[in-house]
This record gives sequence, C-alpha cells and structure tokens, in this order.
Amino acid sequence: MNGLFDSICVHLRPSAANGHRSASLGSVLRFEWVKLRGRRITWVPFLMTAIIVLLIVTVFHHLQFSYARKIFSSFQLVFQSKEQFVNGYYMSAHAMNPIFQILMPIFISVASGLMVAGEAEHGTLRACLVRPVSRGRLLLGKFIILAGYALALSLFAILLLLSTGVLNFGTGNLYSLNILFNNGQEGASTVPAADVPLRFMLAWLLATAGLMVLSALALLISSLVESAAMAYVITLSVYFSFLALRSFPFLEWLYPYLFVTHMLRWQQCISSYVKTDEIYVSLVHLAGYLIAFLTAAVLLFEQRDVKS
Repeated sequence: MNGLFDSICVHLRPSAANGHRSASLGSVLRFEWVKLRGRRITWVPFLMTAIIVLLIVTVFHHLQFSYARKIFSSFQLVFQSKEQFVNGYYMSAHAMNPIFQILMPIFISVASGLMVAGEAEHGTLRACLVRPVSRGRLLLGKFIILAGYALALSLFAILLLLSTGVLNFGTGNLYSLNILFNNGQEGASTVPAADVPLRFMLAWLLATAGLMVLSALALLISSLVESAAMAYVITLSVYFSFLALRSFPFLEWLYPYLFVTHMLRWQQCISSYVKTDEIYVSLVHLAGYLIAFLTAAVLLFEQRDVKS
C-alpha cells in the first residue's frame, strides 16, 4: 500500500519548468481518484445496493399489498389486485425512501471520513502535504471526487431500481400516498406513466445535490477529528439527529432550517403536482449549506496540525 501511495504522490509533483509552483487542480483530482479507486471499500456500496435491490424485488413479488389497497380505497383509488398499481415505478419510488434516506448517507459519510481523517490516521495525509499543493486545493479536489462518487452511486441505484422494477413488474401510472413522501398528511398522488421517467431524473438530481451537501459536512467533520471511524460516526449522528427532529410535529417551525429537510426535497417529484417553488427554495438552501460547510472545512484544514 505504501508503494502505491508513493507512486501516486508523483502526480502532485510539479515539472521542473514550473519550479515550486503548486500542483494543478487536475493533478490533485487524478491523485484523489486513484486513491479512491484503489480502496476496496469504495466498491462495497455498489455491491450492497445491488443486493438490497434484489431483496426488494423478491419482497414485492411475495407481498399482496392488502393494507395499501385499503388505504388507497379511502382516497377513491380502488384496486382489486396488486397488479393494478404495483409496477416497476411504484417499486422504485418506494424503495428510494430507505435507500436515499439511510443507505446513501451512510455510504457517503464513510467515504468522506476516509478522505481526511482516515489518511491522517494512517500517516498518508502528512506525506501529501509535504508535496507542492495548497491545502485548500487538496481539500477542494477531495470534495469534487466525493461529489462525483455520490453522483455515480446514486445514478447506479436509480438505474438498477428502474431496470429491475420494470423488468419484473412492468410500467404504468405511479401511485403513492402523500404522507410517505412528506407531501401532506392526507391524500394520494397519481403521476401519469409518460411523466414518470422525467420525475425520476429530477429526483435523482435533487437527491444527489443533498448527498453533496452531506459530503461537505463530512469533510468538515473529518478535518476536525483524528480517525475515520470518529468522522463518520459524528457525521451520521448529526444527520440522523436532524432527521429525527423532523418526526416531532411541535418542531415544525424548525424544519426549514434543517439541511436534511432540503435533502429530502426529491420526494416532491413523487407528488401529483411538483411544487417548483419549494424545490427552488431548497436548492438555494442546499447551495448555502454547501458553501458554508466547504468554506469552514477549508479554513479548519488550513489550520490543522498534521502530526502523523
């Protein structure tokens, strides 16, 4: 592992013509990508996502959804059998809730924790910093690679859900209960089959934007602690604590100020009517959180005393 690290550190060395000028952002990105790609744990989330999707498909084959039919009937949507509403789109939408609320944040937090605290723990961060690259540029490179990783992982999840769902259950209108997707306490939503692919694309982009904000927060925490385990434990503690706050109705006034609220805005895409104004507000909030977290991470990383 040390031999591999020494060889990829060469990417950060400037050419003789450049003298002591700091390494370019492109060199930093290549450097970080090689490290990320070389970690076996990087590919574990893809395997775990595939296994979970296969389990979801199996469960959907065996469930009769009697309770769901009963709830739908109370909103004038009467289905005689599950085949009338359970299709590939229905499976994908409902599987997105646990995957993007629980699994993806865990995967991204672990990857982010390894970026700074993990390298400091193993002594490789100090070796990087003696190379001619500024700390701010190095951290920015780490974030860009993490953002790309989040984009690829979330796209893989969406495509796998849709492909396996459609292959096993076909297509059709997308039916959902509003309360399951934070689109109101009552009522059901119906999205025409022709509109569903575009809705999923928009949901993927919004969910990925939220994961990028979580990546920036994880980098901030990773810049403060000394071990990867501590970094992702703290990150996930913050994330799930804020998520839990959304379960208390008397704290509804606090919801707009929680970054997790805006991370979940992709759920609006499952509603009959997409509230574009709320999505726009969430994108503004996410951009603000991203800038704040990333700026704080760079400032703290600049002052960090790397001892090992």
